[in-house]
Amino acid sequence: MTTKVFNNRTGFTLIELLVVITIIAMLIGLLLPAANAAREAGRRTTCGNNIKQLALATLEYEHGHEILPPACTPSGTAPNKRTNVAAMTPSNQRENWVIHILPYMEQTALADEINAYLKGNTKALGDTFSNITGKPSMATIRARELQTLMCPSDRNNRIAFIDDSGNSWGRGNYAANIGTGKADDMSNISWWAKPNAKGVMGPRMSVQITGIKDGASNTILLTEIRSGINSSDPRGTWALGGAGPSATSKNGFLGGEAYGPNAADQNQIGKGDTIYNCNTGKMGMDVKERTRIGMPCTDGSSSNIQATSRSLHPGGVNVAFVDGNVRFISDSIGQGTVLNATNPDALDTFYQLGVWDKLILSNDGQPIDAESIQ
Repeated sequence: MTTKVFNNRTGFTLIELLVVITIIAMLIGLLLPAANAAREAGRRTTCGNNIKQLALATLEYEHGHEILPPACTPSGTAPNKRTNVAAMTPSNQRENWVIHILPYMEQTALADEINAYLKGNTKALGDTFSNITGKPSMATIRARELQTLMCPSDRNNRIAFIDDSGNSWGRGNYAANIGTGKADDMSNISWWAKPNAKGVMGPRMSVQITGIKDGASNTILLTEIRSGINSSDPRGTWALGGAGPSATSKNGFLGGEAYGPNAADQNQIGKGDTIYNCNTGKMGMDVKERTRIGMPCTDGSSSNIQATSRSLHPGGVNVAFVDGNVRFISDSIGQGTVLNATNPDALDTFYQLGVWDKLILSNDGQPIDAESIQ
């Protein structure tokens, strides 16, 4: 007689469930970094496309005006005048390079709104204009978010900059290349003509493409920057001029506090980008924490003077050259000898410039083939 054995088991044992859960967790752990890397690769591509479009718009401006737009212009002054440069603060602003190229990036209506307030007066963008019937105030206009100016890798670009008057400013992640000297606080604009200082879009000054002796394909036009770490940090603010908000400057061999892409303050002594509002109280974090997250800045700053290229892409930044081409520049790009910015010979005498310096400078006579840079 055959005896039938019935197995009444209807589920998994606890040990089996734990094994399955462990395997699933391990698979997630293996796949998550790859998924994150793929998402970041997509975001980096979008950022590269954005800076490409901005470069083309800037070149269209140059074609129409026969000169590039100035990176920044203090209120009450006119472009391309060799007069003193005022401090670049939120209350002392007129059109920066972004505002100049708005009509060339399908933002003619926004440009018209801004020009309606600025035309014929010497007031600043930082003022709260609201005296045109039926039109939004300047405070409302400059607070707008423009997707072409925002890199999706930077979540902080959704946090508006709030100035001392309590007004919001929209964020951006792209900057004009001023050069290796300061963005402002110089005794006279003539420093910008020096071959070891001159980028392509200066404070109130700019160049013609035909005047770039090092070649359009060898000279940086625009770079990426990061938006501020909180609402008091002006870095990455599209309508605000000066180094940090919408330009890079003194990010080479002159000074060296913010030297090279994503430069960090290795000694953690309160150096880095020299931007408005940089102090522990305004930033909400001390020197070490600012350095840890890759956003160091010089304590006690009162003006937007110095800033380097920054991004949240691992290993480097997207850069657009004057010929319109975009390349990814490594954080480890070669750097030269750092000089004190007050050295009287620094702007006139040959020094051992680094690869980064040579890409920034438009007339240093030492062009670097950007195609060869990996």
